[in-house]
Amino acid sequence: MKKIIFLLLCIAGYGNSIAQDTFQSELFAAETVLKFRADLELSDDQVRIIKKIYNDNITAFNTTKWDLDALQVGLNKLIAESKVDEKAALAKMEEISMLEQKLKSQRLKMLVKIKNELTESQQSMLKELRKDEDLSVFKLTTPISEDPRIVIRGSATKDGKSPMYIIIDKNKETKYTDGNMFKKSMKSISPDRIENVNVIKGKAAITQYGKEGENGVIIIKLKD
Repeated sequence: MKKIIFLLLCIAGYGNSIAQDTFQSELFAAETVLKFRADLELSDDQVRIIKKIYNDNITAFNTTKWDLDALQVGLNKLIAESKVDEKAALAKMEEISMLEQKLKSQRLKMLVKIKNELTESQQSMLKELRKDEDLSVFKLTTPISEDPRIVIRGSATKDGKSPMYIIIDKNKETKYTDGNMFKKSMKSISPDRIENVNVIKGKAAITQYGKEGENGVIIIKLKD
């Protein structure tokens, strides 16, 4: 039998979208700064200090992230039960929220320290030098720079195939069999526009959507 599709829809925010855009545009990851050290003409002291800032903070950051990952696994198991223990699930979610906030604070502290080691001209030059892929280093479980609006995880079937995703907007259905394409589309959608999320599995999905639905279907309906 195919694995049961598990959907985790997390609608969260860290400040408003303007603040999140500022994080991404105004802060710099150590990886990016050190990659462009020659173009930025970083001094030996700057390189040493930035490496130290990263090394001093990464252990605490990873420890928190590992604890967060373990809590998320626990929440997944609770939600996967046929009858969910609401009290336990909400308590686990509260623990996750607290660790997420701690993780964001730790990351923000590190990024601010790194920025403060750069001159104004180096910061301006770095904004010009970095590419989209350099911003991907911000894409963590709980990013502080990317708008963490919607996170959807679906377990694949035994043969590695993903469910089909459908976005319904003003009675128009857009189907996605490619999970990456679906995620790109969701990035432009505000969580406030989501009316409901529906998961169809097994025979019901195949009956309604044919072969495309054999791995399950996740339907997200947007408000008009």
